Amino acid sequence: MVAGRLNDLNEIDNFAFEVFAQGFDNNFEVKGQANTQKWETIFPDEEYIFGDFTERLWAYLTIQELLNKKDKGTPEEKGNATNEALSLSLKYNFVTPLTSMVVTKPEDETRSDTFIADKLTEEERGKPQRYVIVVFADYTPIQASYAKSYASPTYYVDGDPHFVLELPDQNDTLCFNIDDKPGTIFNLVRDPRTGIVVNGQTIGDKKVIPGNKINTYFGRFGIIHEKFGIRLMVSTKEISVSEKGKQAKLFWTDTATVKGTNMDLQVIKGRSLTVTLRNSVKFLIILHKVWQKHPYHQDYLGFYTLDSHLFSSNVHGLLGQFYHGLQFEVSEPFPGKDPNKPDAVMFVKGKELVVTRGWQRDFRQDMKNGENVPCWFIHNNGNGLLDGVHTDYIVPGLFKTI
Repeated sequence: MVAGRLNDLNEIDNFAFEVFAQGFDNNFEVKGQANTQKWETIFPDEEYIFGDFTERLWAYLTIQELLNKKDKGTPEEKGNATNEALSLSLKYNFVTPLTSMVVTKPEDETRSDTFIADKLTEEERGKPQRYVIVVFADYTPIQASYAKSYASPTYYVDGDPHFVLELPDQNDTLCFNIDDKPGTIFNLVRDPRTGIVVNGQTIGDKKVIPGNKINTYFGRFGIIHEKFGIRLMVSTKEISVSEKGKQAKLFWTDTATVKGTNMDLQVIKGRSLTVTLRNSVKFLIILHKVWQKHPYHQDYLGFYTLDSHLFSSNVHGLLGQFYHGLQFEVSEPFPGKDPNKPDAVMFVKGKELVVTRGWQRDFRQDMKNGENVPCWFIHNNGNGLLDGVHTDYIVPGLFKTI
């Protein structure tokens, strides 16, 4: 279906339409006159299609576009997109990241209980229910200068592979590197309660100079949602998805959007893939293209977790173990081996670690050049920061859940 809204001050009720299409064997052409006033007469039993449904479909699609715009552009453009999306969400009673839903269950004429929609007990699920749905704004505009202090934590892995933990509650960022042989598969996220698992497989440079360190990057990711029956494989060449037996394949050479029952995919040609799981988290995977004839390097991927707070308290993995925050303290910096990178002592998990102030790149906003992010670098494969050691997170397959 393609839906649109007339934007004419004269409120046109009649307008001509023409449709042309080119098929394999012949062409298709149809012309006609549309009369909006006759729809209810012609289709008296089809109001759900030609009445409120079409308008709500238009509103839903418009809200999705505005939500995609609210993180882009100037502060004014972001604010306008957010406010317009909020206004439409409230007008059409859509639950969005800017609104919340409350369910009220009347018990008698004088009393009602209010609770969040997904908090029914087993006993309540088995009984007939009568609800009143209320959608209310959950967004309070704030000045752009204060936006960063309200930012959600961001966790990602991009580069060699460098793991970066942005922790607004601590007003600081930590980072560590993982060194292992190419082809190793690591578990990044594992949440047994939600059924979400993310694994990543490393690749190496095309050519290794004898005596030099072997650089590794992530070249493939496997994303699993056990409850939805989803398996998504993302490589530097293609994107394959399976949902309850249905198969689909996308390529980085195209810009495409796929909306499924439980997962939406948005590919921006040669740049990024956004994975949105229904009622759950969003992942951003960035494709880093290297000159095809480069003698050493090859294409690789970066993985970014958005809305990490939506994972359960049981989430773990190389990234997942930090999704619900981390408490640490850092001493006053002191000179290190590199005069441009001071060292300090970090107190974390009952240990004292010598860490180094460095920089990593965040490619969310600038996918080509990235943005420098200062962070405290934990040496030796994150030893002391991780639960256990990095080899504990090696798994035998891209879609292994344990």
